[in-house]
Amino acid sequence: MSASRGKKDRRNDGQGMSAREQHLQKEAAALKTTRIYSVILGIVAVAAILILIWNSGFIQRSATAATVNGQKVTTADLQFYYNASYNGIMNQYASSFGMPPFDPSQSLADQVYNEETGESWHSHVLDTALNNLTLDTAMVDKANAEGYQLSELGQKSLDETIRQLDTGWASRGFPSRQAFIRASFGPYMTYDRAVELLTTRNLASDYAAAHVDELRNTEYPADLYSSYYNENANDLDTYTYSQVIFQAKVDTKDADGNPIEMTDEERTAAMDKAKAEAKANAQALQARLDAGEKLTQEMLDELGDTVFNGTISQDRTGSQLNSTYSEWMMDPARKSGDTTLAEYDGGTLFNYYVVRFEGRKLDETATADIRHILVAAGDGTAEPTQEQYDEAKAKAQALLDQWQAGEATEESFAALAAENSADSGSASNGGLIAGVSASSGFIPAFQDWALDSSRKAGDVGLVQNTGSSIKGWHVMYYAGQGDPIWKQIATNSFLSDDYAEWEKSVLEGYESELASGSKYLSK
Repeated sequence: MSASRGKKDRRNDGQGMSAREQHLQKEAAALKTTRIYSVILGIVAVAAILILIWNSGFIQRSATAATVNGQKVTTADLQFYYNASYNGIMNQYASSFGMPPFDPSQSLADQVYNEETGESWHSHVLDTALNNLTLDTAMVDKANAEGYQLSELGQKSLDETIRQLDTGWASRGFPSRQAFIRASFGPYMTYDRAVELLTTRNLASDYAAAHVDELRNTEYPADLYSSYYNENANDLDTYTYSQVIFQAKVDTKDADGNPIEMTDEERTAAMDKAKAEAKANAQALQARLDAGEKLTQEMLDELGDTVFNGTISQDRTGSQLNSTYSEWMMDPARKSGDTTLAEYDGGTLFNYYVVRFEGRKLDETATADIRHILVAAGDGTAEPTQEQYDEAKAKAQALLDQWQAGEATEESFAALAAENSADSGSASNGGLIAGVSASSGFIPAFQDWALDSSRKAGDVGLVQNTGSSIKGWHVMYYAGQGDPIWKQIATNSFLSDDYAEWEKSVLEGYESELASGSKYLSK
């Protein structure tokens, strides 16, 4: 029997493994277990690192969310434009309707923008963001190709925006600058990138504004204005009319601000009663006007609290008329003294408009271009006291004195307005309000000063404001006359068409599309 056969027999002789063989097997098993644990620990470590990277936002931030002309757009950058578009839409609706177009507390992806197509608000905001990003890219490329440099006003605006990034977070209640940046521009945004994007947007906007200024020097032919008027006479004509509003409304809170408990049936019954009363009051007033009585302030005072609002012989262009009765007002058969009772259902309130038509014409009266500095009385929110009005007047006079002691030019007034006016809407443009007319809707004192027939360029003065949202005193500067309001509307239409053509040429050849990283957008 060979030696090898003998060893084999010993391994299978029923006595089991030798001590050495058992030791070797244990070592092998231990080594295998160690390798398994090493692999598991390695996987866990990698997973932990990936989780840390994910939580840091690096993957989402750097993902390709879109492309513009084949160039990568990160999620962070698209989120920046998404937030800007979101805020722009919110501000537009708040200014026009006093309320947001959607529920800000809910995901936009779950809210319908277009009932016909089913498009969500998220999709609409995203499309707007991508379009704005593409346009800015094209504008900046063209500006750089032409060697365009930021204007002085554009640089000042950019510097102020960056200053707000650096210092504004504390006053807004944020714990840090980075927290403010993320809340404003998205969870993946960094300070340095925010500055770069703001610089890009500012250059694009400034470049476009410079082209608009060039377009404003265009001299359009008279026959173009004639054609435009003939096609849009209903919107361009000025209508003179009186209007009294009777409103039906059911209070939801008592005098102390506490909710009034009502069932749906009780609320419906209360609204029906309020509507019946308001309509009866409206019908009674219309009957008096049809009988030949003239609407006066004494009559409005007599009607008292039954009237929600009343205006006597106001002027409005057709484009400014209330759509509830604009078609009636524009009827070619309309004649002075005609009245109507128009109804508006606002859901939680119901308006009855008693309207008396007094006249219609193409108003050729020149408009006024003015600059102003609004000095708020008090904090600009509560109704000011007389003492606060007096303090505001003193500050306004001090600003006027400061201007008169300096260069006393329109440019120096504009600079003073940009630094001191409480009217944010015009301050950024040096306090300029162009095209003031009788139908502009400004408070009477402001409008009367601007439209005074004796006014000449360079005139200044002080005007008290007791009627707008921010009350106080205006420092006024008369810049000069402008075209009639209808002609300004026509000119703006021509400019808009010309600008749209120019913008189209700037965008020519630029293509953009969404990519997979867009799924990381906060919405």
